[in-house]
Amino acid sequence: MKTCPSCHKTYEDETLVFCLDDGTRLVRDAGALDANATWNLPPPGPTVASPRPTSPPAQSTITAQPEQFQVTPAQAVSYGNRDESRRSVLPWVFAIVVVLGASGVLIAWFLSQGGGGDVSSKYPVSTPVPSAVASPSPVSMEEAATSMEEATKSVERATATPKPPTATPSKEASKPAFTMLNNMTFDGSRITYYQRASFALCQADCAGNANCKGLTWIRPGAYNPNDPGMCYLMSALTKRIPHPCCISGVKN
Repeated sequence: MKTCPSCHKTYEDETLVFCLDDGTRLVRDAGALDANATWNLPPPGPTVASPRPTSPPAQSTITAQPEQFQVTPAQAVSYGNRDESRRSVLPWVFAIVVVLGASGVLIAWFLSQGGGGDVSSKYPVSTPVPSAVASPSPVSMEEAATSMEEATKSVERATATPKPPTATPSKEASKPAFTMLNNMTFDGSRITYYQRASFALCQADCAGNANCKGLTWIRPGAYNPNDPGMCYLMSALTKRIPHPCCISGVKN
């Protein structure tokens, strides 16, 4: 008998598991159990002993059995036949070697007999036939002298050192690089100025400067007795001013 713990409703059907009213799991009624009832327990199963580790069997170091080294009568007969076949082949091999040796000796003897003669008799050497040389025609002394002179001229032309062409002076080359203006100074864009002892040195500096268009050299002591000569390099000339202090030049 089973009882619902919630609603305490009892059920005699042992196959029910849940209550039909509230769905609570049914419990078996302890008072309904018979104390003298016999329990049907399953028979005990066979006891399985736990396996014990066993050591691997010792391996023998002998890889072959003694019976493998024993020779059977059939094998002994086969070995004997092999020995007999080898013995029967040896005379044939020896005979072949002797025949080949004798053949080689005979061939060498025939070659020595045939090659003992003079080789030049078999292979004659052809003698070169001299070619006909034409006799030179007589040449006069004048023709010989003319040919020698032409040969000498050709050698001189071949060995002569070529001379560089001489440059003809042009009008631009004869024109001076600067136009010198005495007692004249310039007004314009100045590149630089520094002390210079002479007008020639100042002019050379302007010639070596690509941006220099003109120069003005102030004479020493032009303004004060102790003043040194000064060189002015100009990149642009805007005005000419007459003055006894200076010497100017314009690059052509």
